[in-house]
Amino acid sequence: MNSQKVSVIIPAFNAAETLVAAVSSALNGSHQHLEILIVDDCSTDDTRKIAAKLAESDPRIQLFVNPQNYGVSKSRNLMIERATGEYVAFLDSDDTWEPNKLEFCLQMLAKYPEVKAVAHALRYLDKSGNKLSYIPTYPTTTAEMQEIKLTGDSPWVFPSSVVIEREILLKEGGFAEDWLVGEDTELFTRIAQKYGLLATKQPLGNYRIRGNSLTDKHWLKKRIASDCIKENQRRRLRGEPELSLSHYEQLCFQNLPLWQKVNKFRQFLALHYMRKLGQSWLNREFLQTLVYGIVTTVLNPQASWNKLKWMKYHEERFDTP
Repeated sequence: MNSQKVSVIIPAFNAAETLVAAVSSALNGSHQHLEILIVDDCSTDDTRKIAAKLAESDPRIQLFVNPQNYGVSKSRNLMIERATGEYVAFLDSDDTWEPNKLEFCLQMLAKYPEVKAVAHALRYLDKSGNKLSYIPTYPTTTAEMQEIKLTGDSPWVFPSSVVIEREILLKEGGFAEDWLVGEDTELFTRIAQKYGLLATKQPLGNYRIRGNSLTDKHWLKKRIASDCIKENQRRRLRGEPELSLSHYEQLCFQNLPLWQKVNKFRQFLALHYMRKLGQSWLNREFLQTLVYGIVTTVLNPQASWNKLKWMKYHEERFDTP
């Protein structure tokens, strides 16, 4: 197993406060045959300086600097092309891995040779770096994996949890560079349906809670992108041409009758505030939690209740021996 090389891709933009922890979590893992490709996307803080020191400290670390701000998708794609490992693992510059993350994922890939990508559950990291709660993942069984292939549903995985065969990433063209948000879900959904993606319920990584992420800034585009992914999965199953994100936004959102557009906007807004509710609760920001909870419940009480039941169900599944 240790003979398999993994290329760890870390896009970094203004990540001076968290980059060392992210890189260290990969370097200190039980699987040591790896390379770490850090790409600085024109940071305005000390990210580049810190990354350069890290590269000097270990020959497995390489630093690349974009000539201009390309964004996370193009940065990742450039590193996929430069990678020399059989497998690629993505690690966001503010996330961390558990020591056995890569070893466990490579064991999964060996156990299920028909699967070309694997992932895992996560823990949240609050502002102080404490591990909190549990982020479930899907699919965790071969039956669920086959269901995705048949229905076109999206897997529930985060970039920092995924390990994929590099050849598959090259074949699929990597991340969609014209998507501002949702490009990771789009790629992983496509791979899950066409090649198979399987996840473990073990939380082998940690996702940092941030209030200024691209998803927060562009929450409406994120929700529209999620709907576009679902539509294109259905089209792929039917053998129909897929829609670009801009075409879908015009066709399936902007051209809706006013009442339907208002209703869909209400649903999207409820999901956005539900996300903010979770972030505030985990960071112990109780006033914001109360406000977001009230707003979410008013906008979509049924969705709020279903989300609570869903989280409780997955917590119990993980805790069950």
